[in-house]
Amino acid sequence: MRLLEKNKQNLKYALQVGEVPIYERDEDGNIIYIEVDGQKVPVETGETEVGYSNPIDFRGNIAMSGGEAEAKSFGVDISEYDAILLMEKNRIPIDETSLIWHTSKVRYIDEQNTIVDRKSADYSIKRVQPSLNFTRYLLKRIVK
Repeated sequence: MRLLEKNKQNLKYALQVGEVPIYERDEDGNIIYIEVDGQKVPVETGETEVGYSNPIDFRGNIAMSGGEAEAKSFGVDISEYDAILLMEKNRIPIDETSLIWHTSKVRYIDEQNTIVDRKSADYSIKRVQPSLNFTRYLLKRIVK
């Protein structure tokens, strides 16, 4: 199976890169800063959360799920995923920890645009199913 260029859409992916600090926020959700030696520094809570790389553009074939044959192909209930991404095998390095943006704009949680807001992504990857020439990714919609 080959993927036609006309069936591909512009998408973005971000890879999990480790832990990032959680910052204190005011009532409006803005990060609280203090001044240290003339520089604005965000106030950390001491806790961390999973961090992601800056999103990278790619083109892929994404289709909304539908049909019993798809569900059985993955061995899962159709209610467990919302879309399927088809890609040429080994084209991009995404896995079950990655995020996908389809129609939403990437948002960041800091003013320097270095920490990706994972809730701005459209999908997380539920499963990866490689085959001879392509890879199928089961996508689960992220509730916003």
